[in-house]
Amino acid sequence: MFIRLQTPRGTKDYLPPEVERHRYVEQKLREVFQLWGYQEIRSPAIELVEVLSTGVGSDLVDSMFKFQDFDGKIVALRAEMTAPVARIVTTKMLEAPKPIRLFYISNVFRYSQSYLEREREFWQAGVELIGCNTPAADGEVLSLLASFLKKLGLEEVRIDVGHAGLLKDLLRAAGLDKKKKGVLQGLLRYRDEDRLEKFMDQNSFSSELNEAFLRLSRCRRLEELSSVSLESSTYGKTDNYLRALLEVRDALVDYGVENLVFFDFSLVRNIEYYTGIVFEASVPNLGLPLGGGGRYDNLMEKFGKLKIPATGFAVEIEKCLQALASQGFQPLDKRKVKVLVASRFRDSAIKAVEAIRSTGITALLDVTKGGRNEVLEYAKRGGMNHVIFVDFSLEKPAAIYDIQLDTVKNMTINAFLQSMGDDRK
Repeated sequence: MFIRLQTPRGTKDYLPPEVERHRYVEQKLREVFQLWGYQEIRSPAIELVEVLSTGVGSDLVDSMFKFQDFDGKIVALRAEMTAPVARIVTTKMLEAPKPIRLFYISNVFRYSQSYLEREREFWQAGVELIGCNTPAADGEVLSLLASFLKKLGLEEVRIDVGHAGLLKDLLRAAGLDKKKKGVLQGLLRYRDEDRLEKFMDQNSFSSELNEAFLRLSRCRRLEELSSVSLESSTYGKTDNYLRALLEVRDALVDYGVENLVFFDFSLVRNIEYYTGIVFEASVPNLGLPLGGGGRYDNLMEKFGKLKIPATGFAVEIEKCLQALASQGFQPLDKRKVKVLVASRFRDSAIKAVEAIRSTGITALLDVTKGGRNEVLEYAKRGGMNHVIFVDFSLEKPAAIYDIQLDTVKNMTINAFLQSMGDDRK
């Protein structure tokens, strides 16, 4: 029977060079997250669907891969990581001192007919700061995001910030149906002021509401919000939202990242649990955000009946790699040195390999018993730096080939290791 040896649509295999690139991003993530005091957490890829569906909204629920297990329960592959983290915190970490700082690097799964935005399986990394609702907490996660993206080597990083409640309150005040709300959000997103004014005239916006939309859509920086004042009695808590954004901006100034952050009145996230600031990170010419996040103060109580504020973000590793490639950045220029050891005397070869590995240099043992030319050809094709042909004793000089220079030297293993100096790792 013929078997089609393909992966399911929207999934892919990662070959060694691709895995190395992923590891580069993951290493930078862990370095930065741990320096900021965040601890890694892991959750099952499969959870009960009611857990994964809590607070995220119908769009995300519809994109989940769901199936029935042998116990008759409906389970799903995780589509994002915030809900699983919320479950873990409310069931196993309530006694932990707050705020709790957690991070994760996990694969997630979403069903989609389009692969322009992402595959059906992709890798997310993110942080959650749980148990604190101060502007300093929001400023920390925003600054941490900026710090990671700069550490990664990306240039022209931009973070757009909005507020989940601000736009919702003003849209509610406009009294539009769902379709017209979508049109209005599109006009705001593309900053088309002429069409925006025409739309508001056609839909009989009050002069106060008209002015509110125009003034907020004209703001580009968070500090510009200080000149905007909205009547909270008319538009819910809008003045409170503006003050919250300005307080976060003050924290960003202290971190020195305020120049990377812009205000986007139209910004919304497609997950429903956000209650406060929301944000997305991007670089020019990529076309899609690298990731984003925001504040979600009502999600935890849906799991444990205890109101616990939280804020966080997630980035997509593949998007970060695409952004690096678009900017011509090569994260693997400095590879670790690799050495291939060959000998007719297996015990000597093994001792040589172990001596080399003990210094932090990657060493491979030739197990083919091939001729010298075959060994050298394999080393060249396998990306080795040196080939060492060991005699029956390590004290005797070995023939050491430099693949790049195509030269050979005779020296002992210890002399070779000393000659490597700082190139060992």
